[in-house]
Parts: sequence; structure tokens; C-alpha cells
Amino acid sequence: MELSEKDYHILDALDSQQITTQRELAEHAGVSLGQVNYVLKSLLERGFVKIGNFRRSSSKIKYVYHLTPKGIEAKASLTGKFVMLKLQEYHDVRERLAEKLVDISKKEQCRVFFVGPSVVSGLLDSIIREKSLNMMLVGECGDFKDLKSYDQESFDVALLFDGNGKKLRDAAEADGIPFNKLFSLW
Repeated sequence: MELSEKDYHILDALDSQQITTQRELAEHAGVSLGQVNYVLKSLLERGFVKIGNFRRSSSKIKYVYHLTPKGIEAKASLTGKFVMLKLQEYHDVRERLAEKLVDISKKEQCRVFFVGPSVVSGLLDSIIREKSLNMMLVGECGDFKDLKSYDQESFDVALLFDGNGKKLRDAAEADGIPFNKLFSLW
């Protein structure tokens, strides 16, 4: 049976933390408690994880979850696959963004204002430079409602991380921003 991304996150959490409860494991791995229970049973059956006594008390028995040598080997193998998967996803998103920017640059809209997460803004700026597009990122803000505080004459297009359709049109009209200046990133 092939290991999944959830398996990876659980193996990684067990490798980097001393985990004594499934709730802790869920928090460290970023998956639900029910998923932890299901995946952990599978990892135990395959011999990737073992449970050891951590501490005995009169009221409770505490356990600690450990990776076995087989689990450490599986995690190492899965890490390479996981990294390659994430790099491919990053490449695909970057190409999609590049296509969108090329389309916008063909419309001779050179001054772009970005509305969304700053990490995406940095990615857009690097694509603009890498592709030598005839445009520049002139500003950014995190939320559409903040866009109205910027001079609309300073940008040709506002590229929005989220938003489209009627809700966006209504918000643009309410804020006095021309709808034809707004483009959805996706």
C-alpha cells in the first residue's frame, strides 16, 4: 500500500517530536484526530511505528509513539516523493500565474496593483522580471477593502487573489473602483 501525504505528516511529526497522545500528534501533523487514529493504526500494522510505555501513574498509563527503523526508512523515502510533489505543484502554479500575467501584459496594462497575500505578490514580481514582461508591480495590499485607499490613477489593473463575479462587481461599485480595472488571478 502506497504511503500518503497524511502518512508523511504523521511520520514527520513522530520523527521530530516526543508525542504521547493522538491529540498531540494531530496538532503537530496538521490533520484531524480521526485521521490520526486511522493512519496510526495502519502505520502500527505495517511496523513503521511502535508504542512504548512513557510513564505509569495510579490513574493513567502514558504512552509514547516512536518510529521504528522501518518507519524511519519509509519516512526518508516518502520525504523525497513529497518534496518532488510540492515542487511540481509550485511549478504548475508558477506557470499558471505566468500565463495570466502574459495575457494582462498583452492588453498593455503595465502598472499592476496586487490584492492578496504578500508571498504571492513576491512570486508575481519574480515572474514579471523572469519573463521580462512589459509591466511592473506598483503596489500591494492584503484585502480588497484596502484597495480604495490607494490612488486609482497609480495602477492600470488590480489583480485580485480572490474574488470574482457579482460580489466583486458590487464591492467595486461601492468603493468607486472601475470594474474594468479588476482582474481575478484565477
